[in-house]
Amino acid sequence: MTFDSNIILACWLGRLDYFDAMNLQNLLHSNILNRKSNHTILFLEHNEVLTFGSTERISPNVFKDLKEMYQRKGYMVAKSSRGGQITLHNPGQLVCYPILNIKKYFSGIIEYVNFLEEIIIKTLNGYGIDGHRVSKRRGVWIGGLENEKFNINKNPSGEKIGAVGLKIVRNVSMHGFSLNINNDLEMYNSFTPCGMENLNVTSLGEKTKLKYDLYKVAKEIVKNMEIELNTKINFIPKSKLI
Repeated sequence: MTFDSNIILACWLGRLDYFDAMNLQNLLHSNILNRKSNHTILFLEHNEVLTFGSTERISPNVFKDLKEMYQRKGYMVAKSSRGGQITLHNPGQLVCYPILNIKKYFSGIIEYVNFLEEIIIKTLNGYGIDGHRVSKRRGVWIGGLENEKFNINKNPSGEKIGAVGLKIVRNVSMHGFSLNINNDLEMYNSFTPCGMENLNVTSLGEKTKLKYDLYKVAKEIVKNMEIELNTKINFIPKSKLI
């Protein structure tokens, strides 16, 4: 593939194992740094997996105990290189991993995170749902108070629908965001999501009582990204990804 820093590609991968997705991200990240791959946005869903971000500082022994406990409940458990704490991926949740040089499009990490949250909000708006940010909490929420005052001892009053977690090395991003669409929300009761006890979570399907095609939602996300970035994003098949 001929490298062109002005091109952004998008690819729908369907359901992919978490570790396979990590390996693919690492490969694309390396290729972009070496100008062998174009900027690429991956869309997919995962089987049930609990991922521990780099902010979740626990000892190897504690992690081993937690891993065994969650595996008995039927979850795969993985340490992730992204920032943040524990989060869940499961079927019906749309995951977006942009692998791109953020310096080309953004002034820095904060602007990039704001961009990802804004894309989630605009996509939800397209389905008639109002999403918003919460002060000092990353991600997107429904209900409650927009920019609600931060209280370390209290969860925001709304329900979380989108989560953001990143890793950026030499200005090239990995990981990205997840958006609850059709996924089973009961699984969130089995752990402490994002380090917040008794966090209220929701999904697009729960709010609208409808079922959604994740690929079609991914295409709506790309449309919103094209508007925000003022650039064309081309979908390619998996066979042409590498």
